[in-house]
Amino acid sequence: MAKKSYRVVIGDVNGRLSEVFGKLATLHAKNSFAFAIIAGNLFASNDDATEADKEQIDQLLQGKFDVPLPTYFSLGRHALPESVVAKLESSAGELCPNLSVLGRAFSIKTSEGFRLMAVGGLHTDKSDEPMSKYVPVFRDRDVDALANSKNDVDLLFTNDWPAHILDGSRRDYAGQTRKGAQSLSDLCSAVKPRYHFSASDAFLEREPFFHNGPPPQSVTRFINLAPYGNAAKQKWIYAFSLEPSSDPPQTLPQECTASPFSQRKRKQEESSDAGANFRYSQPSSNGSYNSNSHRNKRARHQPPPTPQQCFFCLSNPTCETHMIAAIGEEAYLTVAKGPLTTPNTFPSLNFPGHILLIPHEHVPTMSAIASDEARTKVMAEMQRYREALHSMLDAKSSDSEGKSALGAVTWEISRSAGVHLHWQFLPVPLLTIEKGLVEAGFEVEAENLQYPKFVKSGTDTATTQMQEVEQGDYFKVQIWSPEKAHCRDLVLPLDQSFRFDLQFGRRVLGKLLGLESRTHWRDCAQSQEEEEKDAELFKAAFQDFDFSA
Repeated sequence: MAKKSYRVVIGDVNGRLSEVFGKLATLHAKNSFAFAIIAGNLFASNDDATEADKEQIDQLLQGKFDVPLPTYFSLGRHALPESVVAKLESSAGELCPNLSVLGRAFSIKTSEGFRLMAVGGLHTDKSDEPMSKYVPVFRDRDVDALANSKNDVDLLFTNDWPAHILDGSRRDYAGQTRKGAQSLSDLCSAVKPRYHFSASDAFLEREPFFHNGPPPQSVTRFINLAPYGNAAKQKWIYAFSLEPSSDPPQTLPQECTASPFSQRKRKQEESSDAGANFRYSQPSSNGSYNSNSHRNKRARHQPPPTPQQCFFCLSNPTCETHMIAAIGEEAYLTVAKGPLTTPNTFPSLNFPGHILLIPHEHVPTMSAIASDEARTKVMAEMQRYREALHSMLDAKSSDSEGKSALGAVTWEISRSAGVHLHWQFLPVPLLTIEKGLVEAGFEVEAENLQYPKFVKSGTDTATTQMQEVEQGDYFKVQIWSPEKAHCRDLVLPLDQSFRFDLQFGRRVLGKLLGLESRTHWRDCAQSQEEEEKDAELFKAAFQDFDFSA
C-alpha cells in the first residue's frame, strides 16, 4: 500500500507572510507535510500594500525569508508586484528556496505519484490579447489542454470557481456568491479530481459529489478557503492526507450529491417539469413541491428532493399510491399522471395505456446505482416489465387472425442532474411504426429544434456509439413492434450546448397521434376518481402478464 502523504492548503495570505509562514512552520514540525499550496492571493494588492509588506517581499526575494517546506502559490486574483514578476521570469517560476508559482495552467505528477493540476487567476473572455504568463487571468483555451488529460487527478486548484458549483447543495455560503467559469466546470468533469480547492472571502466545504459513469464512481470534494486572519474566524487552512491515485470509493460518501455541473438554469416550464409527469419542481418553504415555487430565488438553489419528498419514492407519505398497478422487487408500474392518451385512443385497451416504469431506488440515472449487481437487477426487472407490457398489447390488440394492431414506444431522459429515474411507455398504432413514422418523427423534431443527431441501433458500430453516448446524459427511445424488423433504439446525447425540452417525447408522439393539445401533462389533469379508474382498468388488463403479482 502506498504511503499516505500529508499536505496543507491555505487561502488568501494577502501579504501577511511572516505570520502565515510562522504558523506553517509550527504545524510542519508536528505533522511533516509533504508540501503546502496557497490557493489564494499570496501578496496584498499593489494598491493596498504597506511599507511592511514591501519590506517582506524584499527579504523574500533576497532569500532572507524562511519558507519551512516546499510551497506553491497560485496567481490569485490581483496583479503580482513588479519585482515578484521579474524574479519569477528570471528564475523559471521559483521565487526563493521552497517557494514557487503554480502558473496559469499547470499540471504535474509528483515524485510520490500524485497528479496535481492548477488554473491561476480569474476568467477572461479576451482570448486573443497577448499577456504575460504571470498575469492573474486565464482563458478557456488555457484550460482546454488540461481538460484533454487522459488521467483523473488527485488535486485541482483554481482561484476562480467552477460555474454552478452550489447547484444541488444544502451548504450555506456566507461570502459573495461567485458566478464562476464554465470552462472550470468542464475541467472538473473531465479530470474528476478527488479534491478541488479554491479561495475567496468565506469558507465553504460543499457536499462531495459523484461523477456520472459506471461504478465505482469518482467523487470530488470542493473546498473553498477563507482568508487568513478573517474577522469571522472561518477556516483559512486545510490539512489532510490521502494516498496517490487510489481507486474511487466502492460506496458513495454520506450526503454525496450528483455532479452539479450538468445542471443549468431552466425556463419556468423546464423547472416545473423536472419529473416529466409528476409534479416535480423546487421545494417551497414547507418542504412540499409545487409548480410555482421556482420563482422564489432561494428555491432555485435548493437541492433535489430527498426520497421522503420525491413523488416517485414509495417512502414519501404523499406518494400517490392509488395510481400504482404492479410492484416488483426492484421496480414498480404506475399509470401516468396527466396521460398523453385517453381511454378512447386505443379502443381495444379501454384505458389510456400511458404507463411509467420506476425503480424503487432514488437515483437520477441507471449508472448512479452504486453496485454492478444492484444495477443489473434493476435493469433486468424493468426490461421484464417492459416485455410483459408488450405481451399485453400483443394479446389485447390482436384480431381474429392473430395480427396485432399495436406496437409501443418507451422513452427516458437520463441526466445526472435529474431527480428519479423512470421510463415512459406508450402504445402506438403498429402501422405507424411499420411505415417508419415514429423514427422519422423523432429525427425531424430533433432537427427542427437543432438538437444533435440520434444514434440508431442496427450495426456493431452503432452499438458502440450508443454505449459511448450512454456514458453521459442522454434521451433514449425504444421502438417495439411484434415484427422484430421494425424494432429500433434511438439515443440522443444531451449536454449544455443546447436546451432540451423535457416534453420532447410527448411532443413527438402527440403529433403522430393527433394529440398535440395534450403535449403537456398539466393540460391533461384528472380527478383522483378518474386516476383510480384508469389504474384499475390497467391492472385488470395486465394481471395475466404481471409476474410480480
